[in-house]
Amino acid sequence: MRKELETLLTGTVGFFWPISPTGTFDEEPERGFISRSESGRLDVRTLNENPDSALFATSNRQRPRALVCLSPEGSAIILDITNHGGTANIGGRRASAYTYSARTAISGFPVEHLDKGKIDIRVKRLTAHFPGISAWAGLKVVSFEEERKPDGHAKSATLRLQSPDEVTATLGSLTLTIGGHWEAHNNEDRASIYSPVAIGVRAKQARDISDLMKYLVRIQDLVNVAYDTFVQVDGGSAIIGAEPTPDRFPQFWNDALMLPPPNRGTRKNTSGIPLFTLSDLHGAEGVSRWVRLYEQFPSAFDAVAMPYRSGRMTAHSYLRETAVGIERLIAGAKRQGRPKWANAKPQSYALANRVGQPFTDFVGDPKEWADLFWGAYNGGKHQADYEPDPRDLSILATSGNLLLTAYLLHRCGMSKSALNRLFQHRVSYRLRDRTRELVANPPAGLRPPKR
Repeated sequence: MRKELETLLTGTVGFFWPISPTGTFDEEPERGFISRSESGRLDVRTLNENPDSALFATSNRQRPRALVCLSPEGSAIILDITNHGGTANIGGRRASAYTYSARTAISGFPVEHLDKGKIDIRVKRLTAHFPGISAWAGLKVVSFEEERKPDGHAKSATLRLQSPDEVTATLGSLTLTIGGHWEAHNNEDRASIYSPVAIGVRAKQARDISDLMKYLVRIQDLVNVAYDTFVQVDGGSAIIGAEPTPDRFPQFWNDALMLPPPNRGTRKNTSGIPLFTLSDLHGAEGVSRWVRLYEQFPSAFDAVAMPYRSGRMTAHSYLRETAVGIERLIAGAKRQGRPKWANAKPQSYALANRVGQPFTDFVGDPKEWADLFWGAYNGGKHQADYEPDPRDLSILATSGNLLLTAYLLHRCGMSKSALNRLFQHRVSYRLRDRTRELVANPPAGLRPPKR
C-alpha cells in the first residue's frame, strides 16, 4: 500500500475540498485531520473557519459526493461518504467543526484539476487483489525451479513471474476481468514477491463508484463461499474519470472488501482446497451469472453471503435467514414462470428435489430432512416456548444453507457432478455424517409440538 493511502488510515492532517454531486467545490479548502475509526470507516474532521456559517446548523449543509484531500504525504479522493455533520460554537473555548464518514479512498488524485470549475469524481475501473486464491482461479503467476549440487545442497534457483492471460465476461454494460498481478521487490537479502489474483470491473465511460464497487463485493461473496471464510482483499488499483490514462495506477481502499467482520475468523492468506473452483463455474461467465442473479434473488444470496460479513450468528438466526432465503427464492421462481418443481411442500423439500441426487446422498432422506428443517423454522417463528438444542439447529441451518448455495451455484452453471464434489468436500463430509444421524434419529424436542 502506497504511503499516501496508508497515512490516511493511520492518521494525517490535510486540506479537504468537499465536492458537490455536480462536481463543483469552493476554492478555499477546509483544514483538518483524517484517520480510520474503530468502526473501520474513514473519519474526517475539519475546522469550520467561516464565522457566518457557524451561525447556522451544520446539519443543513448538503452532503458532499466526495472529498479531495491533499496531505503532506500525497493526494487522494475520499468517496462513499455515508455521514456528515458538525458542531457550531459561537464564542467560548471550542472551535466549530465539520465531520465526515466515508468507506472508500483512492490515492494519487490529480490535484491540478482543482484549477478547473468542476471535478470528475467518477471511476472507470476498479481491480481488487485477492491473495491466496490461485487454486480457485486456476491461475499461475509464479514458476520456480531449483538446482542442487551432488551433495544435496542448493546450487541455484530460478523464479519466473508471468502475467496469465486475462479472462473477461460481460456484466450488462460493464466488463468483468479476472487475471494475475505481480510485484517484485529486490531488497538485497530480503527480496519479496506479491502475486495475488486480480479481479476487476471496468466501464467504457466513467461511472459512479457504487456501480462498480457493488459488483466487486458480490464477487468477493462468491470467493468467500468457495473458501468458507471471509477472504480479505489486501489491495487494488483504480482508474478515475479525472485521469483516464495515468502514468501510475492509483490504489484504492474500501472497508467492505478489506476489513473482516467482527468476531469472525478470517484467513488473509487463504490456503487449502476451495469447495469449488472457477472452472466449475465455466470461468468468468459463471461469476457474471452469480452477480446478475443476485439482482433477481437478493434474499437468497444474502442468506448465503452475509454470514461471512456479519460476524457470528446464533443457530436460530442462521436457520431463520436461510429459510427466508429459500422461501423468497421459490416465490421469485414462481413469479418468473411457475415451474412445477417449486410447488412441492414444504419449500425446503422443493429445493432439495431440485438439487437432486447430490443432496439426497448427503442427507439420506431429503423429505425427512426438509420436514425437520421447516418445522424448526416455523417453531421458532410461531412458538415462543420452542427451545431445541442449538447444536441440532446449527446442523439443520448449515445443511440448509449448503443446499441453498448448491442451487445458486447450479444456476450459475455448475454441473451436477461438480455439485456432488461440493457435497463430498472434506468440510461438507463432516457435516454429512452429523446431518444423516440427525435425520435418521431426530432427538426429542427438535420437532415443535403440534398445537
